[in-house]
Amino acid sequence: MLLSQCLFIIDNTPQDQRVSNYFTQFGFKIIHYADLAQLDQSTEKPVALLINWQLLQNSPMSLKTLFEYFHAPLIVISDTQSEEIGIQMLESGADDFIVKPINPRELHARITAINRRIQKIFKVQQDEKEVFVFNNWHLCPASRQLFNDKNEELKLSASEYNLLLAFLRQPQQVLGREFLLQLTKNSDLSPFDRRIDIQISRLRHKIEQDTKKPLLIKTIRNGGYLFTAQVFPIKKS
Repeated sequence: MLLSQCLFIIDNTPQDQRVSNYFTQFGFKIIHYADLAQLDQSTEKPVALLINWQLLQNSPMSLKTLFEYFHAPLIVISDTQSEEIGIQMLESGADDFIVKPINPRELHARITAINRRIQKIFKVQQDEKEVFVFNNWHLCPASRQLFNDKNEELKLSASEYNLLLAFLRQPQQVLGREFLLQLTKNSDLSPFDRRIDIQISRLRHKIEQDTKKPLLIKTIRNGGYLFTAQVFPIKKS
């Protein structure tokens, strides 16, 4: 699902009613602007911006500036087929280039695909600024590294890292076996498969003081596992 349902169309040519009719039926609010200068007055957060390439030629506002402000897909539209213009727009920062007449369904699919990529990039950037602190440990998702209170690194396998990150993102909640199996790329296994227990045991040996009496990762009978520690997500500046 897209984060917003507002579509900006910046174009000084007659409106394509097919585009408006199509997106309106999906709950979108269509806002038309005759030039880029009018965007200064906008208080909406768009899911995408459709911009006539000719308006960019006479505006001090660049595609880079528009993306930094709106953080939404920038799709440049043109009335004529021009390979050179398309390349120029993509090199200038456009996410896509479309020649009229616009197929509304194709446009919807392109917006969804571009937005999906943007959100993934944004999530990675946020993760890179985040550190999880618990007990005497801190985990850095950006580098996938775990350090103790002496700043010594403890090596984790990919499965151990995925398990620990899941626990840190959802502390003091029971996580079922099926959910944990999916995280460790073993979703084809039965929730009753004992391999998840082996992976949990390996993780316990690395972060628990006493594996016979684990305090951080508790086994919940017929439920799964519970991470008991208080977790502090800290954003790095």
